[in-house]
Amino acid sequence: MSPRTSARFLGATALVAALGSPARGHAEDDAADEPTKPALDVTVRGSTTPAFVSRASIDDRAREPVDAASLVAELPSVHVRRLGADGAQATLSIRGSASTQVGVLLAGIPLTSGADPSFDVGALPLWPGASFRVYRGFAPASLGATGYLGGVLVIDPPTPLAGARTEWQALAGSFGALKVRAGDARKIGDVTLGLGVFGARSDGDFSYEVTDPFTGKRGTRTRTNAGAVSAGAVGRVALERSWGSVGATFLADARRVGLPGSATYTTLFPRLETDRLVLGVDATVRDVARGSLRLQAWGRREGATYSDPYGEIDPTRVGVDARQTILAAGGSVGYRVVIPRAAHASLGVFLDLRGESLTPPETSAVLAGTTASRLAGGAGVELELRPSEPLRLFATARLDARRDRATDVPALLSPTGDTNPTAADLVPSGHLGASYRFSDAAILSAHGGFLRRFPSFVELYGDRGSLLGDPRLRVEGALAADVGVHGDVAAGRATFRYELVGFVTSPRDLIVFLPLGRSTFRASNVDAARIVGAEVSASLVAANLATTLSYTLMHTENLGADPLSYGRPLPGRPLHDLSYDAAYRFGPVRLRYGIDAVAGTTVDTAGTLLVPPRFFHSAGASLDVPRMRALRIGVEVQNLFDVRTFGVPSELLRTSVAMPVSDFLGFPLPGRTLWVTARYRAP
Repeated sequence: MSPRTSARFLGATALVAALGSPARGHAEDDAADEPTKPALDVTVRGSTTPAFVSRASIDDRAREPVDAASLVAELPSVHVRRLGADGAQATLSIRGSASTQVGVLLAGIPLTSGADPSFDVGALPLWPGASFRVYRGFAPASLGATGYLGGVLVIDPPTPLAGARTEWQALAGSFGALKVRAGDARKIGDVTLGLGVFGARSDGDFSYEVTDPFTGKRGTRTRTNAGAVSAGAVGRVALERSWGSVGATFLADARRVGLPGSATYTTLFPRLETDRLVLGVDATVRDVARGSLRLQAWGRREGATYSDPYGEIDPTRVGVDARQTILAAGGSVGYRVVIPRAAHASLGVFLDLRGESLTPPETSAVLAGTTASRLAGGAGVELELRPSEPLRLFATARLDARRDRATDVPALLSPTGDTNPTAADLVPSGHLGASYRFSDAAILSAHGGFLRRFPSFVELYGDRGSLLGDPRLRVEGALAADVGVHGDVAAGRATFRYELVGFVTSPRDLIVFLPLGRSTFRASNVDAARIVGAEVSASLVAANLATTLSYTLMHTENLGADPLSYGRPLPGRPLHDLSYDAAYRFGPVRLRYGIDAVAGTTVDTAGTLLVPPRFFHSAGASLDVPRMRALRIGVEVQNLFDVRTFGVPSELLRTSVAMPVSDFLGFPLPGRTLWVTARYRAP
């Protein structure tokens, strides 16, 4: 079945779903409420407050799930920028947002926060049965934290709600890549258990061509220092009773990656090592004063060690070996109730509190000794009214506060010159919306509101090798709106699903990472900007054929005071992003063909450095082994036609020069990549 989402928004009235209980995810609630549909349909319902939501599952896609980054990249308005082959760093953008403006949660536990907001989706774990939900733009207040300017990625933990399973997968690919995954989910009496383990390694040493900018001579180089090794586990256990449920969720993983630098400035020794441990407990109690109560507490520890012994990434910091540790803990309370004497109305109230600390980079040459801590919390409200059966009106609002303390900040970087600065902010966010169902074939919806986000520790004080912070950053915010129509049209055995959405975002003090030196980027504010776009997604399922298409057109403008960048595109936001897949099944054999195209991405604020467009084809085939239907073997080929370079005009040489194809200028992507896969699911 196709991986492309015919994303649509619909609301759920189930109280537990409205509170976001990981014991029963939103997608599973909807599956219980609707008739059985083809696996292609990944329509989900979110909180009581609707939003444009799309879902990707490892079980619902034509492409063999190689990694989580490729899984979510196929969703509307979701763009992943990779800095190399499998296992390399990758950042996530939704509707033109920066990666720091996308929240990531596991079963209600924030994996991104003030301490580290930018999630490396290249390191995102993947296990049998893994599924992800993406709220594009506005998200429910129940998810907590300040409003994310781009959206929220929600990771569902392993559960047996979609059926008991015992499954393993093995993948072997080009450039020395090996992956293994195993998982088990089952229900024993009133106890539900889910566990996933995963491990991966890759050399990442593909070749690419470059042209010497002075001589014009073309040569072949090999990507060095691009290896990656990772391992981890994720799990959830819950006790379901008539009065509610109690449960616990955990995630533990570790990763070591080389930092290969750009195509022009290759490296041999820099590396980044990370480790993470996440624990959470929760309880949901039904029938509390005619409502439902949910409690959650969580803790998270993350460590990151960046090493550049010879200053290959930054020659001004030879011998750096910086270790930073993030400690975070928090809790939340949520209550949702159907309003007495009000037909079709419900109210949800949510409170959350969290504390975070960042230890100093032990030997950083720039921010040596800087320590930071944050105490933050917020309150949120969600209200839904249904004046008539087809019409829904809703509102959501949050008020968030933070208090930051930092010590030993360099005076030149401090906004006031104080080496021990403090900061405090109280910011509101929220939105209004409505939806009207004309028929199953046409449902109109619209949202509008404002969002705010505090700068994070990594943006303020971070030292991650290629990413450096700036303590002078301001709080960013945005006014945003979207409107769209979606529907399902069935004719015989064929089903057509579509969604058309237009959106506009007007951010102020937007935080972006801009180039600084050879391979380093520093956080900076863009005074004002405008992002306007359209999302188109469609799918057709007929007999054994399934096709899906998703296209995002996005226009961005820098409206800051700098005359050199005014009116120019924002860096890292593609003008065009297209994905198409077609899959056909006959008997135990399934064949697939796909296209991915990205164009119109700039690198700098002046809009003078343009990433060459890329147009990749892919193909795959799989076989459900006869007499062993639980075993599926397959072959996937990415970048089928081995596109590795583009010709770029050179004023110096008065001819075209070869430039590696990339998502981010100077960081080449691999050519043709082959994957051989095997998946076994116990009957």
